[in-house]
Amino acid sequence: MADTLTSSDFVPQTVTPPEKPLSLVRGLLQMIANPLYVWPQAMYENPYHGVKWIGRTFHYIRKPEHMKAVFLDHADIFAKSQFQKKLVGPALGDGLLTAEGEHWKFQRRAASPAFRIDALRALVPVFSSSAQETIERIKAMPAGQPVDVMQEMQHATLDVIVETILGGADPEFGYDRMARIVSDYIETMGKPDMLDMFGTPNWVPRPWGGKGRRRAAELQKSAVNAINRRRASGGQKKDLLGLLLAARDPETGRGLSDIELRDNVVTFIGAGHETTALALTFSLYLVANAPEVQERLLREVLDVCGDRPIDAAMVDDLVYHEQVIKEAMRLYPPVAIIDRMATEDIDIGDAMVKKGDFTFALVYIMHRHKLLWDHPERFDPERFSPENAKKLHRFQYMPFGAGPRICIGMKFAYMEAVAMLATLVRGLRFLPNADHKVEPNIRITLRPEGGMPLFAERR
Repeated sequence: MADTLTSSDFVPQTVTPPEKPLSLVRGLLQMIANPLYVWPQAMYENPYHGVKWIGRTFHYIRKPEHMKAVFLDHADIFAKSQFQKKLVGPALGDGLLTAEGEHWKFQRRAASPAFRIDALRALVPVFSSSAQETIERIKAMPAGQPVDVMQEMQHATLDVIVETILGGADPEFGYDRMARIVSDYIETMGKPDMLDMFGTPNWVPRPWGGKGRRRAAELQKSAVNAINRRRASGGQKKDLLGLLLAARDPETGRGLSDIELRDNVVTFIGAGHETTALALTFSLYLVANAPEVQERLLREVLDVCGDRPIDAAMVDDLVYHEQVIKEAMRLYPPVAIIDRMATEDIDIGDAMVKKGDFTFALVYIMHRHKLLWDHPERFDPERFSPENAKKLHRFQYMPFGAGPRICIGMKFAYMEAVAMLATLVRGLRFLPNADHKVEPNIRITLRPEGGMPLFAERR
C-alpha cells in the first residue's frame, strides 16, 4: 500500500536562544547552568564565531566545510582538548574515547572486531528482548500515570551493553547502582569548570568534584573486578570483554594492558548505553507528539515483522524507523559539542586557528542551522529518506562525530535503537505529557532536564 504520510508538522520544545550575546559574567554563569542558553540567535544563521579569551581564540564552528577541515583533513593537528579530558577523563581514563595518537590507533584496532557487521547482527535478539522487558515493566506500572521513558531507556540500554560486553548480568553493573554513579558523576563533573575557563592550573584544588571522582573510582574498580572474574573463570566468551582480552595488535602482537582493558570496559559500558538511551528517549518524545509518524512506524513494523521477534534481517527493512532515529539525533544530538585544541597553526577556511587555540564544533547548532536545513526546528523524518539523505553534505550531520575518530559503536547504536524502537511501538502507544516542559541541557551529553515523562498505553 502506498504511504501518503510524508512529513510531520510537529515543532518540538527546545531552548530559546538569546537575541544578543550575553555579557561576560552572565555568559560564564549561564555556561555552567546550560550552554544552550549562551549561544545567540545569530549563531544559528552564521557559519563562524570567534572569541578571544585569556590570550587564545575560541573558535565556534558549525559549517560542514569547517567540520571537514577539523575532523578529517587536519585531524592529526586537532587533539582532544583539556576541557573534554577534564569532563570524562576521571571516569573513562585513557580508553578509546580519550586516548591520542598511536595509543588510540592501537586500541581502535584491538576493539574493531567486536563491531564488525556480522558480530552486530547476531546481537539484534538481545536488543529486542531488552525492549520487550521494558514493555513488561511499563505494563506493570499504575495505569494513567506518566512513565519516565528516559529512565526506562537507560535501564534497557544498560542491560544490553552489560549483556554484550560482559556476556550476561553482573551484580556490580545493575541499573540502580549505575544510575546513581552516573547521576552523581554528571552533577559534579559534567558542568564546565569556572577555574578551567580562566586557565587556572590543574594543581589548584577543585573540591566540588570529589563525589564525582569517587563514583568514577567505583566504576573503574567494578570493571577491574569483572576482568579478574573472567580471567579466573578461564572462559572464552565471544563477548566484547572476551574479544578485548584476546586482542593482539597485528603489527606488534601486543595485547591490551590491564589499565587499557579497564578503561575500555568503563568506556563501552558508561558511554555505550548513554547515546542510544538518549536517542530513544527523544525519539519517543517526538513520536508521542506526532501521531501520524507513530502510526507509520507501527504499520512498518507490522508489515516487516508481524508479531515475530525482531531479527537482523528485519532491521534492514525498518527504513522509516532509522529515519526517525536519525531525525531525533539531528534535533537532540547526544554529543552536542565536540572540542579540539590545535597543536599547530592551521587555516580551516574563514578562520586561522593558532597553536593552542580551542575549536568547538557546535553540533547542536549545525543540526538546526537555517542555512543548512529547511524548517530546521520541525520534526521531519523525511529528511533522512534514502532519496533526501543523498543530498546532505557528509559533514552536515554528526551525531557520532566524524572522520577517523567517528564513534566505533555507531552501527551498534543504530541497530540497537531501530530494533528497540520497533519493539516498543509495536507493544505500546506513547502519548504526550502536556504538563512537562522539555528542556535539553548539556551535561557531557545532551539530556532532558527532569527526565522525559510520557504516557504509555497497551496496544
